[in-house]
Amino acid sequence: MGRFFTSFDEAWEFFLERRDDLEDFFARFPVDDELALGWLLPLSPKLRPAAREVQRSLARLEWVTLLQESFLHVWLSDVAFAAHRPTADEIASAVEGAEHAWAGVEPFDLRYPRINCFHDGVVVEVEGDGPRRLVSRLVEAGASRVPLETFLPHVTLGVFNRPHEPALLRQVLVPRGETALGEQRVREAILCLIPASRTTILEPWEVVGSVAFG
Repeated sequence: MGRFFTSFDEAWEFFLERRDDLEDFFARFPVDDELALGWLLPLSPKLRPAAREVQRSLARLEWVTLLQESFLHVWLSDVAFAAHRPTADEIASAVEGAEHAWAGVEPFDLRYPRINCFHDGVVVEVEGDGPRRLVSRLVEAGASRVPLETFLPHVTLGVFNRPHEPALLRQVLVPRGETALGEQRVREAILCLIPASRTTILEPWEVVGSVAFG
């Protein structure tokens, strides 16, 4: 994986000038079966049509795997990775810890103003300080080790299923760079159990907990 970006502007400028191949998203995951437990914010269903419209422009690139609607989300933080299913007590502990860390957080708005590209996928930028506030509180509580200096909340629309030169993707994304999905009110975060091997990462995820805001 290439270096992590510290701003969306840095990511976009790197993409515009990129000469190295875009990277295989699936290669970052283990070959053997593994499960991830993590917090996320689902994309509002009312914004999915706009996301699908952008995805349609990527459909002709066979080396881009488009994410299904049910996978569209803003990732916050992992809780654990393991080869076995977490116990009910472990899940309850993760929810309790987040409830404590997020005490007093009120519902907040997120905006999705632009399209961007990371090393291994096409993303929609997220504006609004809610995700960073949530992750910061988890870090302060010792419940997350997310490096805040490179935490760029985003929604992934498609991932690269093999390395590929970036010129064709630039032809698609540059005219659409300023495409906005809209905005949504976020009232809760959900905890998901995710198959996390190279062959299972896009299998159905299981919601195992949630924390409401306000």
